[in-house]
Amino acid sequence: MKKNRVLAVIMAVLMMVTLLPSMVFAAAAPQGALDGKLKIKGTIAVGVTLSADYSKVKPEGITDDYVSFSWSLKDGDLLTEVGTDKTYKVEEKDLGLPIVLKITGKEEMGISGELTVTTQEVSATEEEAKALAQQKKEEAADSESESDETSEQDSTEESPETEISPAADQNTETDESAQSDESTETEESIEETGTDENTSSQEEVSNTEEKQDSSTETSEIIEVGGNQEEKTEQAEELTYSAAASTEDGSGVLNFGSVEEGYTEVPGEQYVTITNNGTGDLNFKEIAPENFMAQDINDQPLKSGESITVWVKPREGLKAGEYKDLITYQTEEGADVFFEADFSVEAGEKDDKADSGKTTEPKENEDKSYKLTVDSEELSFDDLTAGYDNVETRTVTVRNDGTETVTLVQPVSEIFDIAPVSAVESDGNIQLAKGDEQMFTVQPKIGLEAKEDSYTEDLVFVSSDNNASVTVKASVTVKEEPQKIVSVSVSPEKLNFESQEQGYSTAPEAQTVTVENTGTEAVRLVQPTARNYEVGTISAEVINPGDHATFTVQPKTGLAAGSYNGTIQITDKDGSIKDGVSVSFEVTEPAPVYNLSVSPENLEFGNAEEGYKNIPEAQTVTVTNTGNTAITLQQPSGMNYTVSSLSKTELNAGESATFTVQPAGGLSASEYVEDIAVSSSTDVEVSVNAHFTVTEKKTDNTKKENNLTGIKKPSDIKDLPNGTEKTQKALKLPETVTIKTTKGEQKASVTWDVNGCSYNPSSADRQTFNVKGTVKLPDGVKNPDGISTVIAVSVTVNGYSGSKAAASDNKITGIDPDGKYDTNTKITFTAVGAGMDNASPRKGDTRYLPKSWKITEERTWDAAPYTATFRVSKPGNYTLKVTFGQQKYDGTNWKDTGTQSESTVAFAVSQAEILTATPSPAVTQSNKKSAVQTGDSTPVMTFVIVLVVAAVCIGGILVYRRKKK
Repeated sequence: MKKNRVLAVIMAVLMMVTLLPSMVFAAAAPQGALDGKLKIKGTIAVGVTLSADYSKVKPEGITDDYVSFSWSLKDGDLLTEVGTDKTYKVEEKDLGLPIVLKITGKEEMGISGELTVTTQEVSATEEEAKALAQQKKEEAADSESESDETSEQDSTEESPETEISPAADQNTETDESAQSDESTETEESIEETGTDENTSSQEEVSNTEEKQDSSTETSEIIEVGGNQEEKTEQAEELTYSAAASTEDGSGVLNFGSVEEGYTEVPGEQYVTITNNGTGDLNFKEIAPENFMAQDINDQPLKSGESITVWVKPREGLKAGEYKDLITYQTEEGADVFFEADFSVEAGEKDDKADSGKTTEPKENEDKSYKLTVDSEELSFDDLTAGYDNVETRTVTVRNDGTETVTLVQPVSEIFDIAPVSAVESDGNIQLAKGDEQMFTVQPKIGLEAKEDSYTEDLVFVSSDNNASVTVKASVTVKEEPQKIVSVSVSPEKLNFESQEQGYSTAPEAQTVTVENTGTEAVRLVQPTARNYEVGTISAEVINPGDHATFTVQPKTGLAAGSYNGTIQITDKDGSIKDGVSVSFEVTEPAPVYNLSVSPENLEFGNAEEGYKNIPEAQTVTVTNTGNTAITLQQPSGMNYTVSSLSKTELNAGESATFTVQPAGGLSASEYVEDIAVSSSTDVEVSVNAHFTVTEKKTDNTKKENNLTGIKKPSDIKDLPNGTEKTQKALKLPETVTIKTTKGEQKASVTWDVNGCSYNPSSADRQTFNVKGTVKLPDGVKNPDGISTVIAVSVTVNGYSGSKAAASDNKITGIDPDGKYDTNTKITFTAVGAGMDNASPRKGDTRYLPKSWKITEERTWDAAPYTATFRVSKPGNYTLKVTFGQQKYDGTNWKDTGTQSESTVAFAVSQAEILTATPSPAVTQSNKKSAVQTGDSTPVMTFVIVLVVAAVCIGGILVYRRKKK
């Protein structure tokens, strides 16, 4: 027994040792309050995706599971949250506003506190954002020395070793490492110091001032009741800058050129100087060396103001080129400058005037002969065969030698060459040293067209052949282009949505474009059509490449049938015969049987019993409001006299009349009666007649509150189709007004809604009567037996139909941003707008997928509208799905001829080619891998311990058996 206990203890110890990895060596989860620096990675510009970076946030090991994110736009003191993910894409609406990121620790994960960071204002582009960040760094560097001085002064008052814990309102710190990275990376990092709201209130902070990223703000922390409050004041710094602009906007004042010894100075020119900074500018006096300029010393130039000053050259400048940089300096160091150009040319010298003697050439002086031209090539514009006008070019020949030469007039078979000025005999021209002669050159009239150009060297030579120069001339003569008279019509077909006979609004007009695709202008004839309204063409004459438009719309009132044909497009010369095909269908309407009656109620008033004057007869009109002929049946009444119908056969829209009059000798009572007018099609209307006969009054009844009449409620009209068949939905009044011998008062009424003829499921317009019974109030008696039954007329509008929008057509299953290769099978589904309308009503529309196309068109005959394909070649592709519109006619869905297209673009890459290597050995893919848990504890030691324990247990068992 003792050995068994020892064995059990050994086994228990070994089992506990094997559990040590999970109990002792398990990695500790991060716990505590958020601290450290939070960053935002990404350039603060529209279109860039920013991300939160908490690599420097404590405690270490923080992941997305431990914090929540909040991205907000900061507009003054207003923060508007725009995202709750780790990343945020900057949008156009964010332009000009800073973005604030806040992460909050999840208490349930053991993390508390929060960190925030604020960016600069959002820029339109990444370049602008980087420039703004650089500007803020420079401004921060300029104010750094001043901030340091302020910090030193503050530190003399308090202990210099006091450390400031992160406050509740987080202070931004500059991360030097992040700033240095900005020079090599395209992303920006905005950092923020951490805060722990749970601990910061317990720490005492006297005073501090921190420099913030790319800003000039200073933060002062004041202790109030043991808590820290942060004040931030924006230091206003004045800026000094100015700009100069010339009248022509070039930034240069060009005074031209004059000859040396000039006495008249060129006129003044003006420059406008603008203060672009926020501070006033005080200009110093100016004294350029070669120019005179107006001083600006009357008064300081205010921010945003401009002043215009004059500049002009000085007198007596020597020959030379003067390009001076005129600089206006300010006491604030904001200099502005511009360029002034002026040229003084040297005057010509007269040797004879200077010496009064002639200089004879030396006998040993070298003689030279040289001719030059201003242009060595003359290229003429192309000519068309049959031309009669040619352009003229000029060439100037100059004698650059030392001797006078006689220039021979050139002769050409292709070009006409003539001197501009008169020449000497035989066409020869004397050119002394330095003289010039201009010649005109032009192609001769009548050159024939050919593929290559006419090219010739025109040689200008001296008569003694001592000097010559060559000019290469060329011109091309092309065949006269063929005249083409043609136009293109777009679209070639116009399909209009079908309408039901009796329609009052035609389908929307469509535009046809006629483009001149020929070489000649065409004069179009105004198109016409018998069954269509054709708009006036926008231009009667259209030149090559231009176009004209006109509209086409079916006429209203067309009878049932198909109206297909072609609208001819011709020109007045009869050279063009084209057209656009049109199609439009008017369908037969479904038979509608309906009647209306007017008036719907006849009120004959009251008469005392024994009356002799019967109320006058009233006329009732019955109208066929359907679209099919109806045969009426003669109406009749029990207590009323009804005349014969004026006609019994009523076509659509026609009316018949009859009269109604109370009968004579009726006893005291109230006579409410529905006089029905029925038809052969079971359509019936009725008119409610009301007549009261009262007993002769006695003195006793005059003293009591007796009923004398009931006011008929107003008709209820234009209720929406499908209104529920309830008193509330039909807007029936709960009370009516009754008349008594003591005046008028209200009485409740009970309506027989279920007994009326209203059908809520009908799509047609319905007019019907609802009867009600009036309950007399206490104290009101009805000694005359006046009927308390009343009726009210109610009208419910017809159903107008639900229109499906083509913009709701969509393609699912294929992602424009998806990754597909040549091995991928892509399955997509086309979903038409209104396809899910399981209970259609007359007039509803929907779209059904008809076909799809990538390289070849495929069609669908019925649902499901799904297809699978695979692209064998990499590249960019577009999937196009065509949807057809249908309209419900009350029984079936019918095509209208209207179509809509939806597209989606996608890219396919080349699939990786895998090479199979046959081997009997086990491949890497067949090996079983242990699940990666993230625990780096060495488990091999514990496996060895477990094996040793098992061996020990086995040895003990064997030992016991042998001993037995």
